[in-house]
Amino acid sequence: MDKKKVGQLFIVGYQGEEPSSDFLHFVEEWGIGGVIVFARNLSDPARLPAHLARICEAAGQQVFTSIDQEGGLVLRILSRGSLFPSAMALSATGSVELTEQCHEAIGREMLSLGLNWNLAPVLDINHPDNPGIGARSFADSPQRVAEFGCAAIRGLQKAGVLACAKHFPGKGDAKVDSHLTLPMIPYDAERLERFELFPFAEAIRNEVAAIMTAHVFFPAYEKTPGLPATLSQSVLTGLLREKLGFKGMLVTDDLEMGAITESYGIAQAAAMSFLAGADQLLICHQLEQQKLAAETIMKRLSEDPRAGKRLEESLQRVTSARKKLSENRNTAELPELQSIHQPLIEKLHAESIRFLRYDPALLPLHTDSASLIFCVPQISALVQVEEEHNQGGLKSLIAKEFPRARTYVYDPKTSGKELISQVSNTLGSDSQMCQMIFMTYNAHLFTGQLEAIKHFACQTDKFAVAALRNPYDLANLPQIKTCAATFGFRTPAIRALLHVFKGASSPVTGPWPIDTKGW
Repeated sequence: MDKKKVGQLFIVGYQGEEPSSDFLHFVEEWGIGGVIVFARNLSDPARLPAHLARICEAAGQQVFTSIDQEGGLVLRILSRGSLFPSAMALSATGSVELTEQCHEAIGREMLSLGLNWNLAPVLDINHPDNPGIGARSFADSPQRVAEFGCAAIRGLQKAGVLACAKHFPGKGDAKVDSHLTLPMIPYDAERLERFELFPFAEAIRNEVAAIMTAHVFFPAYEKTPGLPATLSQSVLTGLLREKLGFKGMLVTDDLEMGAITESYGIAQAAAMSFLAGADQLLICHQLEQQKLAAETIMKRLSEDPRAGKRLEESLQRVTSARKKLSENRNTAELPELQSIHQPLIEKLHAESIRFLRYDPALLPLHTDSASLIFCVPQISALVQVEEEHNQGGLKSLIAKEFPRARTYVYDPKTSGKELISQVSNTLGSDSQMCQMIFMTYNAHLFTGQLEAIKHFACQTDKFAVAALRNPYDLANLPQIKTCAATFGFRTPAIRALLHVFKGASSPVTGPWPIDTKGW
């Protein structure tokens, strides 16, 4: 069996800004089909096209050059690229047209760096208890996720990059993070078809180029206890191919994630997923595991008569997808595109800020008030899929808009008692005289923030809460008269919020991308 046929099945990541000689040798030996790029490879984005060209030269073909450029919480192109809003922020704008424009702009910036495949959009329907999706999802209803997700797909593919709907069959209701352990979605097939599967069926109708699997166990479709969808022939072939009629490329989520490795070896999982129906096997980090997986599948091809047929099926789909890759490299450089896209970025974030309610006696805030206190979270990544973004810290952004305000930075995981003590010590005797803006960061999970909010809201009636990441923080604060959500913590989202606080734009109370009834 030709190694270079087997190599077509792999999408692999590399360490450092440029690929090592060992990595390039592996790519050449196996004719690897594609690579995935992370922020670790993009400290200087201007150098990426040359690195990708070397990989293509080693592979002897135009490889798939993929990235997770979702927008909002998950952005890999941080240096010199546009800070695109999250999926939920786009849904908050209420505009599918803006969503399509946003993703077309994402595609153009990707192409300027030689990237041709976005592992986005997320078509999971979010649940408040999901620790790893949140604002990465467009909404909490199948119809809205489908509507905005298909707009994202159209925008990306209009720009000339492949789109990828994820995570099939839908992991919005997962209660644990699959980067760490295996979630289970317990619903019956009727509910799954009506709810979780609906956006994926619509994406298939809109000719999405690729779909990514979920490392989640679905007992409605898979009889083997604890077998993730990624490894399940019933899900990948029976459900996706035969029932839903998907003819595009099927890629696994990263096979190095805890939901896989807690029960299976990475190479073993690669072989199982391939035989179950996956066309592309994603291994993001470890070169030794990438090599072992390729060798394992090579061995399986010599032992299992089914494997040869499976290989030919996948190679046909890979070849078909490669023909769709844009041959037109965007002539504009990334900094130029960032400048061109800046008005769109500002418009998107400005139109996504949502107030649950507001007190006209509080807004707008006085920019020269010395009694104004901001409590803001120290931003950090909560799940491994995210990248840090430290440009334009919250404190400096606030200082530009409210130069006399005091800003207290807290750890989001701090207990309520400790947080109350820390802020009270900072305020001293001023707590009853101040205006306080408390910015939350996943307070629905780290409830010490909610305890502190309830305490300080009793100290002053001039109090507002802004949820910077997931809007669910606001669900348990009915007593707060002024509540807002940004659906993301990137600089443009914070700036748009501050503009409303200072009166440069008016607070908007709807529509919301999720159900806020009873909040």
